Amino acid sequence: MERLTFFGLPNEQSQELLEKFLSPICRRHGLQLVVAGEKENRATAMIHQRFSTFVVWDCSVEGPENVYRAFNMWSKLSKKNLLVSRTPLPRNVLAHHQCAPIHGHTLTNDVLAEWLDSHIFAVLRGTPATYRPQRSDLATNWWLNRPGGYFLSFRGSHQAEAERWREMFQQESRTTVRMVPPNEYSYPTEVVTQQQMWEGVARLGYEMHAAGHVIIFQTGDYFDSFWTSSELLLTLARCGWNGRRLISRAEHDRPGWGPLTAEFVASPHGTALLPFKDGIRARSIPGLAPEAIDRLAKLLNNGDPLTSAPETQVPPEGLAKLIALITRRRLGFYDPEFMSEDYWHVVRVPCPRCRPRGRRPEEVDWFRHMHLADSSPAVDYFGYFPARREELERGTVRCPGCGSQLRLVNRRGVRTLWVPVMTTERDQDRPVIQEHKVWEVETS
Repeated sequence: MERLTFFGLPNEQSQELLEKFLSPICRRHGLQLVVAGEKENRATAMIHQRFSTFVVWDCSVEGPENVYRAFNMWSKLSKKNLLVSRTPLPRNVLAHHQCAPIHGHTLTNDVLAEWLDSHIFAVLRGTPATYRPQRSDLATNWWLNRPGGYFLSFRGSHQAEAERWREMFQQESRTTVRMVPPNEYSYPTEVVTQQQMWEGVARLGYEMHAAGHVIIFQTGDYFDSFWTSSELLLTLARCGWNGRRLISRAEHDRPGWGPLTAEFVASPHGTALLPFKDGIRARSIPGLAPEAIDRLAKLLNNGDPLTSAPETQVPPEGLAKLIALITRRRLGFYDPEFMSEDYWHVVRVPCPRCRPRGRRPEEVDWFRHMHLADSSPAVDYFGYFPARREELERGTVRCPGCGSQLRLVNRRGVRTLWVPVMTTERDQDRPVIQEHKVWEVETS
């Protein structure tokens, strides 16, 4: 008999998921149900993963108790792991198969159970597990199903215009065009670390490569945004323009990344598309040198939810030193830059006055784009400046560029981060889930 192992929480919601929903699902599909104990750890979890057909993790964070002490990298990388959560997942948790809400929302057990039942049924039948509840509050795992179609890169300031163009294009081409919804990965004026910024870029990269084809909807403020500029940066690296393709280094453990093609919207009033290389030449957009592509690969490896490792902030010892030496040179892991306080904890505050306005394509500087994490107090290339989290608690910070006093608000709770305990750490009982307040610059 095939086996399903459940990692749950010692609370009513998790017990309800087990008894009311998961047990009947197992009976219906002829699965042996094994309930993991409360004292499980990463080693025992590996054994469960080895001998189970499915491993279901209740990844909800609803108090001090959670499953993340037993959670491991295989929980994200192995397709037999099914992650469900009533609360948003930690930022660095992304798996092949998951059902969880976007930040600011919650899901109920019946939604999670519906997804589990459909997924298990599909896998046991040997058919693609592509079911996704049609809900706007469900976190995107769009890249895993590789739906094809197009990914539209556009500025949120031109949302309505981009939506009109998409509707026109979809009707004519009879295909789908993916537009990332507002606030999917970050809020417009959210204060984030540099690691969070590149985590968002990596997630966007998965979406782009799930579609396989990118359309650039360029507007006058396209290069004012870190996010849209980064989408074009990824496209440049993947399409091999003025530099080799971003292959082995950035594709390491990136199952959702495949061949990519791209085009520009020729005019917002029509559906004609301009070949990518022609668009790059016509707009005088700088290309990428090989060293820039290497830099991007390291940023992605240390930002990607699948491969980022906040535990590498702890200096390696013993055999880990050799592993660190090997991975540092090729992949950027254990590079001092990505182990630093600046990278993981110093936040970047967006200044509304110092942000770029109308940056022209020929003014783009990819080197400055990818070097935002220095310790200088100055305002960077996109109008962000560094601050420490404790400074945010005062509710105001002063921009070192223009001198403006910026008001900060925390209206959206916290984001969580999974930080496994290293065997070399003294405090083996520390919490493995960190909570960081979501601060935003108030603009009105």
